[in-house]
Amino acid sequence: MISIIGAGPSGNHIAYLLAKKGNEVNVYEEHLKIGSPVQCTGIVTSEIEKIISIKKEFLVNKINQAIIYSPDGNSIQFKFNKPDLIISREKFDQYLADRAMKAGAKYHLGSRYLGNDGKKLKINDKIVATDYLIGADGPFSRVARSNGMYEGRKFVYGDQFTVKTKCEKSLVEFWLGYGMFSWLVPEDEYTARVGVVAYQHPDKHLKKLMDKRCPKTKILSREPGAIPLYNPKQVIQKNNVYLVGDAATQVKATSFGGLVHGLEAAEILAKDMKNYQKNCRKKVGRELYLSLLIRRALDNFKEEDYNQLVRMFNKNKLKKVLETKSRDYPTRFIVDLLVAEPRLLKFVTKLI
Repeated sequence: MISIIGAGPSGNHIAYLLAKKGNEVNVYEEHLKIGSPVQCTGIVTSEIEKIISIKKEFLVNKINQAIIYSPDGNSIQFKFNKPDLIISREKFDQYLADRAMKAGAKYHLGSRYLGNDGKKLKINDKIVATDYLIGADGPFSRVARSNGMYEGRKFVYGDQFTVKTKCEKSLVEFWLGYGMFSWLVPEDEYTARVGVVAYQHPDKHLKKLMDKRCPKTKILSREPGAIPLYNPKQVIQKNNVYLVGDAATQVKATSFGGLVHGLEAAEILAKDMKNYQKNCRKKVGRELYLSLLIRRALDNFKEEDYNQLVRMFNKNKLKKVLETKSRDYPTRFIVDLLVAEPRLLKFVTKLI
């Protein structure tokens, strides 16, 4: 018996993989509807297609270009070798859950995990026996708390509006200088997701961005949320308890996306539960740690550093790296960037 807490992407994917292997799998989700509430921008690189086939039913848009604005108003624009994908997280989560159910996993909605005493779980007012417990229950993971695996984690905070505004359908916009960074991700020519991520008060930064980019626009929805900072010391396997996805802080500290790496971790766990932590650190942890180091450097940037960085990236050699290398795997492009522009080494001092 395997019990999974949380029916987000990582939880649904591991449920599918384990059920497909003939395991008895139960998924407990505290909300009454899978995929709601939404707390994600929904933009992913094409790397996700190596794990999950992207279906038309949850694909919203494809992005072929990006523009990054520096605080002084300069910008760099580049094309993607492979398009980024904009997905409906609600429909995506539901698709993954349906696939897991077809493989034999059982879902229990409105079922809140309250804790466990060894292999006995308290779900709502019932005690449920299990052999293995997998926490896929988000950044504030109750599974992690209940099993001494919370590790004093830290967070950043995102805030996002879906709005009616004029935009280019195939172009995503980024700004440096509003919070840690901010974005406009188009769903179509007249609808976009506009958001900010910051250590504190993302709503204040978002208001400034809205006033600049799309003032007096119609707001369709709002999606605030906490995002865990990757912790390289995080314990993700303890006795019969495992953590995956946001619950395991498996989130890139550069873009704060965790979908691809959370799904990868689910595949590693399904393949070899005994050696999950060791294997996950080798394949996923290396990329996440390098992303964390880049974030630490960026946190020490002043406005002029961002201005200079954008000016540097307007060179063709650096633009080519941005266009052809996956942002999900910094080990694949960091050396290429330094070879193309050795002056980028000056920013390494920001780590100190």
